[in-house]
Amino acid sequence: MKSTTYSRFCRRLFSDLFTRMNISETSKNRLLEKADISMVYKEYYSMVLMNVLLGFIASFISTLLFYVIFPHPITALLLLIVSSIVPIGIGLYYLFLPTSKAKMRGKELDRYLPYATNFINTMSVAGISPAEIFETLSTVELYGEIQKEAKKITMEISMMGVDTVTALQHAIHISPSDKFKEFLQGILGVIQSGSELGPYFDRCVEKYM
Repeated sequence: MKSTTYSRFCRRLFSDLFTRMNISETSKNRLLEKADISMVYKEYYSMVLMNVLLGFIASFISTLLFYVIFPHPITALLLLIVSSIVPIGIGLYYLFLPTSKAKMRGKELDRYLPYATNFINTMSVAGISPAEIFETLSTVELYGEIQKEAKKITMEISMMGVDTVTALQHAIHISPSDKFKEFLQGILGVIQSGSELGPYFDRCVEKYM
């Protein structure tokens, strides 16, 4: 899910409200990153609030028209129920969406990790640097969510001028998979110690396959 003109409009509209609430954004922003939702906390939850309001207005007006055409205690009750259930349903869906998506992505990362590890090990044997390995991995759609994580690492290194160690540290913080996080931490430890990555990747292949 990416930032859109609509979501940015919602953020501008409700910016003061969220500022007054004084909620810590760090953990919520990190959850959105884990879910691969390209919005900051204020933008995402402003969009959620707007969707809830629009859902209430749409459901209230439609059921009100139905009540006007068919005035009856049952349609009056229907007006109350529908105009309550729709916005609540929309709100709950979007509130639980980041957690749900993060869990799904974590499972996908775990599923593709054995194959990606084997691919990475092959490149490492050829003497390719970690930055180049992730750049190559970012072009291989076969590895699903791991490709997306590799793209983020590559973008930080090539586009933002971040060094490999810092890019890996950030990737560890936003990874929804404990296994992938552990894998990256291992790479980071080897790089920082100045050791060879080959033996580490060999162990990873045996561990994950």
